[in-house]
Amino acid sequence: MNTIFFELTLVLIIAGGIAFIISFFKQPSIIAYIATGLILGPLGYYQLHQGEALSSLSEIGITLLLFMVGLELDVSQMKRIGKTALIAGLCQIIFTTSLGFIILKLLGFTNIASFFVAICLTFSSTIIVVKLLSEKHDLQSLYGKIAIGIFLVQDFAAIILLISLSSLGGGDMVSSGLPTSLNFLLLIVKAIVLALIVIFHSKYIFPKILQHLGGSDELLLVFSLAWALGLATLVSLPVIGFNLEIGGFIAGLALANSAVHYQIGARIKSLRDFFIILFFIVLGSQIALDNILHLGKPALILSAFVLIGNPLIVLTALGLLGYKPRTAFLSSVTFGQISEFSLILIALAYKLGYVDQNAVGLVTLVGIITIALCSYTILYAEKLFLIFQKPLSWFDFRKGSAEKGLQQHVMKNHVVLLGAHRVGEHIIKTLLKQKTQFLVVDHNPDVAEKYSAQGIPVLCGDITDPHIQELAALKTAKLVISTLPDLNDNLMVIDAVALNKSKTKVIVTAQEESDATILYERNTDYVILPHFIGGMHIARLLGTGAGFNSHLKALKQNHLKLLRRS
Repeated sequence: MNTIFFELTLVLIIAGGIAFIISFFKQPSIIAYIATGLILGPLGYYQLHQGEALSSLSEIGITLLLFMVGLELDVSQMKRIGKTALIAGLCQIIFTTSLGFIILKLLGFTNIASFFVAICLTFSSTIIVVKLLSEKHDLQSLYGKIAIGIFLVQDFAAIILLISLSSLGGGDMVSSGLPTSLNFLLLIVKAIVLALIVIFHSKYIFPKILQHLGGSDELLLVFSLAWALGLATLVSLPVIGFNLEIGGFIAGLALANSAVHYQIGARIKSLRDFFIILFFIVLGSQIALDNILHLGKPALILSAFVLIGNPLIVLTALGLLGYKPRTAFLSSVTFGQISEFSLILIALAYKLGYVDQNAVGLVTLVGIITIALCSYTILYAEKLFLIFQKPLSWFDFRKGSAEKGLQQHVMKNHVVLLGAHRVGEHIIKTLLKQKTQFLVVDHNPDVAEKYSAQGIPVLCGDITDPHIQELAALKTAKLVISTLPDLNDNLMVIDAVALNKSKTKVIVTAQEESDATILYERNTDYVILPHFIGGMHIARLLGTGAGFNSHLKALKQNHLKLLRRS
């Protein structure tokens, strides 16, 4: 029974059970996956016989994780946050690494171990924080945007570090006898050549391919996976010398500006999560429990440093940049935990022989402690601010000067239009005339690119996907208009709005009277029946009497103009 099928089923059942239990304590599921690895590995309740196979599968998860990081990298977000994210992010990286290194040296660790562990203490979990801020509906708030901007700076630093590790421990290059400096220079040259090739494809090749594939979710998924894993495999060949993770990131970056990158992200997300589960389970299974006792004290000290020190560094930096104590504090508490990047980096350092299992176990323990505790500080940040409001006023160094006149573009009380072709086109014209804030969601990349070129906010994706619903901010919309003809799509939209218990009005489209009845039974505010509305229009036209012929001629001319435009 010790087959890959059996063991994969076993680890997923255990992981699912533990994740279900800890969800009652509002803890991230990553803790459940590491705990599963502990049960199946060091604790010895079951000895995995297919550990190597599961480890190989987990590498797919890391590659897809970095593919998603590259895919969702919003450079325009960096431009908007700009100086704030860059300065605060660099300050946090420098001070956390320096102070962490000093603490680790005082705890008796070697220079190389202190360096790598200190670096791991630097990065915070974008995935966990985005998930928690999303639950609080704060992703579009000023502090949320500042936090995400700093996370992007951290992500860039992590990618650079991964590239550096590739150059220092690139196997065949090191064994070739070349000096380390030449290895690094050679790798930079290869990186530039690779970047130019990818930029060329992202500008001239991929848009045509994705335009053709955009209408098929299945083809889009297969192409995205083939590109991500294919490029990762290519760059990991000895002749190039990068690792799989770098290949995944570059593959995502190449598709980041495509009209369908939201669709790709929505399709890949669940698959990525599945393989990431295996990574954390494998990581947990490799922790040496016999070293846990003597790692307990340093883990607690470093956890306190991450939970308190990291937020203090960010809080001070944002205060000096001129942000008010509340904005600075709410942003800073999101940095009180270490990242999945930290675990990836320490695992890679161990694989390359720079650190031992003690370092891996220490970073993992710090991860479990900080992720667990920081989840509560983020969820209850507003209450904590009220408690510490007086001492936090000391950080108001510049009287909130950076926030004066700062515009927050928050999608709220807006109109969401689903489907921009035909009927939707007329609705868009009216919304533009009324200067109403609205967002277009369309599955067709051609339609999305058309309106995007006109400066109209548009998302290319399937509105039935929860990720697209979140990006469209359905929770805070005042009106959702669906011109989609499919009954099931419209029912899912209605359910998504009802789930949020908001006062959003919903107008949907039906092709048959029976469908309209079903939609009205689900408390839809209005159902568009095209043939019914068409019949009413003709009836009104007939009611014009003597002016029928002139009205008919004018309508014909207008209709022809619209048809020629479309």
